[in-house]
Amino acid sequence: MKLKSISRRVYRAILAVSLVSMAAMVVTVLLVNEDLEHTMLDVEFAQERDFIIANYTGSDVLVWDTPNLSVVFVPSGKPRPAVMPQIFRGLPTKHSAEIELAGKTYLVAVDTVDTGVLYVAKNITHFEDREALFEIALTVMALVIIAFSLLLAALSSRRIVRPLQLLSDRINRTPVGSSMPRMATDYVDAELHSIAMTFNRFLNELESYVRREQSLLNLASHELRTPIAVMSGALDILEARNQLSANDQATLARLRKACDEMRDNVTVLLQLARREHGNQVQQIFNVGPVAEQVIQDLKASHQTDGRVLLNEQSALTVTADPVMVRMLLRNLIQNAVQHTKNDICVTITGTAIDIEDRGPGLSSHQQAILRGEQKMASDGSTISGLGLYIVTLMAERLHWSLNIAQTDSHGTRIRLSPGT
Repeated sequence: MKLKSISRRVYRAILAVSLVSMAAMVVTVLLVNEDLEHTMLDVEFAQERDFIIANYTGSDVLVWDTPNLSVVFVPSGKPRPAVMPQIFRGLPTKHSAEIELAGKTYLVAVDTVDTGVLYVAKNITHFEDREALFEIALTVMALVIIAFSLLLAALSSRRIVRPLQLLSDRINRTPVGSSMPRMATDYVDAELHSIAMTFNRFLNELESYVRREQSLLNLASHELRTPIAVMSGALDILEARNQLSANDQATLARLRKACDEMRDNVTVLLQLARREHGNQVQQIFNVGPVAEQVIQDLKASHQTDGRVLLNEQSALTVTADPVMVRMLLRNLIQNAVQHTKNDICVTITGTAIDIEDRGPGLSSHQQAILRGEQKMASDGSTISGLGLYIVTLMAERLHWSLNIAQTDSHGTRIRLSPGT
């Protein structure tokens, strides 16, 4: 999902409000100015027309042509003069409009009154020039307002988002541990203060949860290791008595191996749960024999019937904890064994280990777990054996990369790359 910036959204909102307000103001001013101009001109025009009609008592055609005012009055029954001022030529007996002539603007009205036909043309060029200057001034003002709107939107968005950024930085700087410092709650804004208080309550609950988990781990460490130690001691007593037959001794050896493996597995799991990096045994060894031993153990415990095939194309030598490597391989191979019916191929090359099956493929939740995007399945339960999540933890602890090279209806191939 593409993330959106709150600062940019606030910036756009403030700028949009400013621009809409400015546009409404400009349109309103233009409409009011146009209406005032027309009202003023109409009043003046009507006064001049009434003055001419009221004061002209002659019976001849009146022709008065000046640069600013042209008037022609044709009394009733009289023909229109052959030579009319240019502004009136070709006009009907009922007309009203603005006419451009010789670079000047005239307001022209031709009206039929009781005593004749009156032609009036008033030069309104100075009004039009003033209107043009007013529009230029209004345009400049609009540009200035736009510039201030851009500046105001940028400053306002930064000022509004700044407290959120500071809050986010404080949260990011909070170290993760058993005892985490609480966030300062010295915010003037009630919403930010509430977020800080809620985060501090969350830290309190988280620390309480961690302490409970640590107590459970300590208890599990004792409860798991004690019976293993008892079993190991009992096996030592049986071996010391030397009273077992050859077959019983072989069985005892298998029990000894299983007990030692259980002890090592418990130790590794507790290290993973506690996020302990110490006490890891680093050895240089070949992965091939380890994988072969894992396959043999699964053959005995899960009756794989030769379904797991090892293809060691070249030796892969690593420096790692052999117990953790063995657990990692066993969990991945065991997961394939439990969820597929066809053959499983384990291929070892000089750089990687591929575990490939012919099953239905991994679900989206399983893929998310292997990629480290999700801790558990959607229903909160672990997946297959010790869980794919533990597999990711072991790969992370070994500093190995774990990739899903293929997963579809034809099967799944998981690739382990040591040291990457």
